[in-house]
Amino acid sequence: MNAAQEGAQEATQPRASSSVNPRKAVLLSLLLPGAGELYSGHKGRATGFFISEGAIWANFAAWEVAGHLRKNDYIEQARLNAGLGTESESDDYWRLVGTYMRSSGSGPDSYEDALRRDARNEFPSDPAAQDAWVAARLPTGNRAWDWTSASLRESYIETRQNSTRAFSRAKFSFALAILNRVVSAIDTQVLHRRDVKAEQSAIEQDETRLLTMITADGGGKVLIRHRF
Repeated sequence: MNAAQEGAQEATQPRASSSVNPRKAVLLSLLLPGAGELYSGHKGRATGFFISEGAIWANFAAWEVAGHLRKNDYIEQARLNAGLGTESESDDYWRLVGTYMRSSGSGPDSYEDALRRDARNEFPSDPAAQDAWVAARLPTGNRAWDWTSASLRESYIETRQNSTRAFSRAKFSFALAILNRVVSAIDTQVLHRRDVKAEQSAIEQDETRLLTMITADGGGKVLIRHRF
């Protein structure tokens, strides 16, 4: 066997358990799933965790991109069909755009009408305070909106919901990444215990044993057994 073959064989075999620090293996796996297995000499197990970790973050990237693309779509829908002239707003603002047909005016589909009901509850006997309260919260200028049709608003709501779901699925990747680290950390300890037992078993098989036997005529025999 040449030096290259010996090196390849060592890379695929577990390291001696005495040279492996189980705490270090856990720390490595918490930082990067599979790193603890690789440190312990279990290359095949490490590869499996590396692949799963890559798949998790590929899933995260895919859903993040999908979420942003759909967000751009619903913002463009609002600009074209509701007269908006703004893009950088909070999620609460975009939710309101889909909740009410228009920002100003009266009627159940008007955001201003909802604000005035809340203002009357806050300041029941102070009309001036009610007007000031509404003015401070009512979108105006390029932030005001007025949908041209209910169907276009429904299309906006659906696109926004799809965007929100995509972002939620992207966030779920963080939970999978944590789980992958925990499983890898536990796996390093299971492998370490298995390697220790394997080493102990190998030592017991190689040891020399002295056996004594008493024969029927009162004599005795001494046997030396050595396992190779």
